[in-house]
Amino acid sequence: MRRKGFSRREALAVLGAAAGTAVLPGCSTDQGSRSAALQVWGGVPPESGPAAVVEAFQRKFPQHKVTYTRYVNDDRGNLKLDTALQGGVDIDVYFTYGLGPLALRAGSGLAADLTDQVRRAPELRPFLDTEQPRAYFDNGRVKGLATASVPSFVMFNEKLRRQAGVELPHEWTIEEYRATAKRLTTADTVGAYRVPDVARIALGPDYWYDGDRSNFGDPHFEQEFRIGQEMIAEGSAFRWTEVLSRHLDVYQQNAFLGEEFHLWPTWPFNLRYLRDAKMYPHDFKVSFAPLPTVDGRDWNSGECGNFLMVNPKSPKQEVAWEFIKFYLTEGSGPMLSAGQLPSLSNLSEDQVISGMLGEEPERYFDVESFRRVVLDPKLKLATGTRLTAFPEIRLAEKQQRDLCWLGEKAPGPAIRDVRRVADAAIARNDRRP
Repeated sequence: MRRKGFSRREALAVLGAAAGTAVLPGCSTDQGSRSAALQVWGGVPPESGPAAVVEAFQRKFPQHKVTYTRYVNDDRGNLKLDTALQGGVDIDVYFTYGLGPLALRAGSGLAADLTDQVRRAPELRPFLDTEQPRAYFDNGRVKGLATASVPSFVMFNEKLRRQAGVELPHEWTIEEYRATAKRLTTADTVGAYRVPDVARIALGPDYWYDGDRSNFGDPHFEQEFRIGQEMIAEGSAFRWTEVLSRHLDVYQQNAFLGEEFHLWPTWPFNLRYLRDAKMYPHDFKVSFAPLPTVDGRDWNSGECGNFLMVNPKSPKQEVAWEFIKFYLTEGSGPMLSAGQLPSLSNLSEDQVISGMLGEEPERYFDVESFRRVVLDPKLKLATGTRLTAFPEIRLAEKQQRDLCWLGEKAPGPAIRDVRRVADAAIARNDRRP
């Protein structure tokens, strides 16, 4: 059954409390004492792949020891990592997830320049490609290497889909997505978690920017806010009061596994919850559909991500680089169990399927639709390359979207406020020396 919802006032209180949390207790250490082991921080639980990568690396390089520390990839966890890096905590290599933290760390001097190392490694030459980038370039220098290809797709609960008599789409429009969500909505289950990223599907990479200004005047941004608000109001998308109060923007898997909604626009890393029936018990299969098109445009809103970066203050630069090279090549296999498609195509399709979906993939997944959708070689990933004022724009966009989807603000005024903040932030950053 659907749980009792939170009120609009309760959700706004949660937003206010989050905004008021300015700092968290930082990590501290004696900067004069560093471990002999390479210190690696990442957001994936060690048992979901990183421990196996570390073990394999140490077998090949027994002279090197590695300690993996997990941080939670949410606002608090990222603040903890940033505080640790700035405070001189013993961190040599770390993972960054999302373009906001990526821009912040590279721009704050927290990421070493890896350009020369990449140029000297023929097997990593694809990371120098700026047309379909798998690296983050800061003023033409490589500051981070993407370890994973992260396509977006829509997952269906197969049991509920068949009960509703809905066809699994091979292609569909954003209007058909909304109509399907309405058809799947019942007294017990919401049709969809949320509307997909309409503007990004329509506009592709760097969709926030238009020359030296923001691109929020494009009508697809308001369209996304409006469709989301209308779907929430009609009950075919999850109430945003519950999303914010229950932190479902980070932990959507719990509501999906509890059959609280049907359609889940998501990414490969969430597959790890669906293959682990002991930790996350459920009795249904999932199938896969592509993202809906928007006005005939079909950019995939996924990207190359999960960037490896090196702390420029680390005294173990050579060992750090050996670990990164290993992770990107020989070490990519164990990370499939965490739902991470390697950014380099060095594994067979069958290896990817068994690694990501488990030894009995047919038990919890429609493998045919997985091959067709997730492993589609023609996917157009919308990996951004321009991150001017990215954290400021992201915050403004999130705040205005939340107000809109809480029903506190109309889509038009909300997007106009995003555009105003974004234009000012871009102009301010472009004036900096």
